[in-house]
Amino acid sequence: MHLIKGLVIYPGLMIGRARKLEPVSWDLPATHISPSSITAEIKSLEDAIHSLAKTIELQFKELKGSEEEKAILSSHLLILKDPELISQVKDSISKNLVPAAVAIQQVFSQVQEHFKNLSNDFLAQREADYRDVEQRLLLELTGKQQEVLHNWAADQIAILKEATPSWVSAFAYYKVPAYCSEQGSLTSHASILSRALKIISITDLAELWEKVSENEKIILDALNGKVIIDPDISTLQYYEKLNANYHKPEEPVIMEKDSPIKTKDGRRIKLRCNLDPLSDLNEPTKLNADGVGLYRTEFLYLGKDELPSEDYQFSIYKQVAELIAPHSVIIRTFDLGGDKLSHLIPSAPEDNPYLGNRGIRFSLSHKDVFKTQIRAVLRAAIYGKVKLMFPMVKDYQDYLQAKEIVEECKTELQKENIPFAQNLPLGVMIEIPSAALCAEELAENCDFMSIGTNDLVQYTLAADRNNSALSDYYITHHPAVLKLMMLTLQAGNKYEKPVSICGEMASQPQYVPLLIGMGFKELSVGTSAFLRCKKIIRHCDKELFNLIENTDLEHLDSIENLIFEQLKPYYKF
Repeated sequence: MHLIKGLVIYPGLMIGRARKLEPVSWDLPATHISPSSITAEIKSLEDAIHSLAKTIELQFKELKGSEEEKAILSSHLLILKDPELISQVKDSISKNLVPAAVAIQQVFSQVQEHFKNLSNDFLAQREADYRDVEQRLLLELTGKQQEVLHNWAADQIAILKEATPSWVSAFAYYKVPAYCSEQGSLTSHASILSRALKIISITDLAELWEKVSENEKIILDALNGKVIIDPDISTLQYYEKLNANYHKPEEPVIMEKDSPIKTKDGRRIKLRCNLDPLSDLNEPTKLNADGVGLYRTEFLYLGKDELPSEDYQFSIYKQVAELIAPHSVIIRTFDLGGDKLSHLIPSAPEDNPYLGNRGIRFSLSHKDVFKTQIRAVLRAAIYGKVKLMFPMVKDYQDYLQAKEIVEECKTELQKENIPFAQNLPLGVMIEIPSAALCAEELAENCDFMSIGTNDLVQYTLAADRNNSALSDYYITHHPAVLKLMMLTLQAGNKYEKPVSICGEMASQPQYVPLLIGMGFKELSVGTSAFLRCKKIIRHCDKELFNLIENTDLEHLDSIENLIFEQLKPYYKF
């Protein structure tokens, strides 16, 4: 019997047999083609792109996932249809006289290398996305399909070296109930999809591939983050009994839809949804959410042949405002760097764009693009309760510059006799340690603050959240992170400005009671996590606050004992 510990992506229990899914090896020979074969190779490429696009579109329609799934599938579709990228592949075929498959590898590897050491809240998975699309495109081109999934047995558990969004989507399509992977992170696109599609899963399982054999009996304990290989009789009997009495996480929360969002002792907590332009805008209403705490605008820019116009953006934001009313929607200005809009806006290459010209920095350095978005938001804000939030703000000076541009836009709209919201609330994302340390000045001057925990953790601890080798360093609940969060909350309370959590931390069950107990009264989560979070909130009581008040939050050991032992009754039912 072997036991391997990992990170729970989506909770559940399963006893079954291991089915190892070998990664496809693409050791393509560097052969050359004759000039007369160029047309045929380009035709093969175009056919493969068309076929894969149809497959992704079908998945998009049939899988019926949440906004996270739709957004990820759509991002893959945008990559696949990127005219600049495909043009580069065709040029490689024509100029280098190589087969289409080799050209794909050449071009996609260059893009992946560009993104390799980059990381941010929204686009942390760009390298993985390009790698995934490359794999799927090569599968289409070469005729190698995932036929292994067609006849998947109900008791089989997929074993992967690394999960990808395409694997996870395929698992949902072919009804594969569970998987575990050797490499991965909780915030990867594959993990987000797994939660959206409710696939039982664990990742970051060291040496999993070597230790498990094909068809071997395994226990996937995604309640406690364990995989047990070749269990002994007593262990197997224990888990068989546990499995028989186990209720899936979604079962106890359906009844929560119409219940008030309050703790047991009557504290009102605002629970909102995270959305983007590809989301189902009716979801917050269906869930009885308190509005939208984060509306990402990046997809309005990604994969486009031209920059989105003011009128186009206005129509999108107006629709959101109207559908979410009477609740508020917080629109985040686009969180992109120059490397992501290279085909639309010429930008100098950067060694590390995620520590470079991105977020509010990019917006301030491309004022015309920024003003187009701000004008659209100002116009849309008269149709509902709209707030505007700036990402990657380092201090008050960043906020002040952005605010001055908002005032410029107001003046322009007034001169043009175009109706707009005179008093648009302005807020900032707290995701850089300097912003948290300057929270008092920010709270004094802005209207609200929202903590983006994904970036805050990795910037505080200097640990790439997508690097599995650094998983021991990427500690969401690290004392330094909690201290920065508390500084932000205290500043907000001092100046009576709301502070919310909109990062992945708010969607993870084990952290919800911690956040509530620390004093946070506003959370914004993915729609797939909403009811579960609501259930946990309603489970919180006075004793929770006493527990946290009496815990030493300066030391990691005491924090982990609090979260994983003392707070268990609040998130494990």
